[in-house]
Amino acid sequence: MKNDAVLRLFSKYGDDLYRFALSYVGSKCEAEDIVQDIFVKLISRPFVIRRDKEKSYLLKITANACKDYLKSPRYNSSVDIDNYTEVIGTSEYLPEDDSLYNALCKIDRKFRMPIYLHYYEGYSYKEISGILRLSESAVAMRISRGKEELKKALEE
Repeated sequence: MKNDAVLRLFSKYGDDLYRFALSYVGSKCEAEDIVQDIFVKLISRPFVIRRDKEKSYLLKITANACKDYLKSPRYNSSVDIDNYTEVIGTSEYLPEDDSLYNALCKIDRKFRMPIYLHYYEGYSYKEISGILRLSESAVAMRISRGKEELKKALEE
């Protein structure tokens, strides 16, 4: 891709990808690295992205990069999700309702990602199934179960 196109994508979707990666891996530094790696790849390789599919394509790339990171030896679980807010502090990248977002970060990742994509990013179950490579029924079940876990986390 041309540098201008990548800069446009970064300015338009950079914050969304960062928040998504942050909610996926739970580490500010790793989320920044993942997003940076994605845009470096976009600059260095020829990609063609349809304008109407830009965000979902970038979220899919981000989800795959987060999965790869979590499988890699680089992954260090020393950052406890309970200390999550202490690690990242206050940031302009976090959603406005920190209590809900923090509760979301406490639930299991397999439930957290579909909920985040549906309620924070506004994706349909079908779109989420494409991004996370799950069936639509699996997405619906994870959102349903995740809402139950989220309810318990908010009650604590």
